[in-house]
Amino acid sequence: MNHLRRESPRVDVETLCWEVVNGQVGQGSGLAVDLSSMGLRIERPYVGGPTRREVQLEIEVPGMDEIMWAKGDVCSDVLVPNRTSAGGPMGFVRRTGYRLITAATRDLRMLKEYVFETDRIRRREAIQMMNASCYFRV
Repeated sequence: MNHLRRESPRVDVETLCWEVVNGQVGQGSGLAVDLSSMGLRIERPYVGGPTRREVQLEIEVPGMDEIMWAKGDVCSDVLVPNRTSAGGPMGFVRRTGYRLITAATRDLRMLKEYVFETDRIRRREAIQMMNASCYFRV
């Protein structure tokens, strides 16, 4: 029996996200680079410190003038070597995946609509590009 693990599409984004620890917004912001209606992946320079299991998140919803508050549960945490300025003082980027476990119903609905609509538009554009590419073939 084959069960699809993913219940929501993922969309590539570049939007700001802040982790709130002990009631204080973290030292710097991260960049949410992967978004679904049930979670997100954040990238930021690695500056050391432990991985917290649950974190309060402030997420800037792409394309809207909205900040969403949610509680996230860590699913993955990986360090990736990066010698550019994005790697921070230690030369690593920290990629952390969060599953959203608590948020306002309005915010979750807004996020779900954004993800599904963005995925639908991008798929339609990809199909149009594939169909249009047949005109460029010799």
